[in-house]
Amino acid sequence: MIVKNKLTKEKLDIPYSEFRKKFAKEIQDAFESYRKTQLNILGTSKMTTH
Repeated sequence: MIVKNKLTKEKLDIPYSEFRKKFAKEIQDAFESYRKTQLNILGTSKMTTH
């Protein structure tokens, strides 16, 4: 698996299992942030439609 940093153009060639180990925390944090954002958007849109 090749992972490329879009900002620095740096490439990292690692197996998928190693990728999961290295970035598990970042992936989890990003998912939680996204989920909270979506819940806030849904909650806000429900409140404004009444």
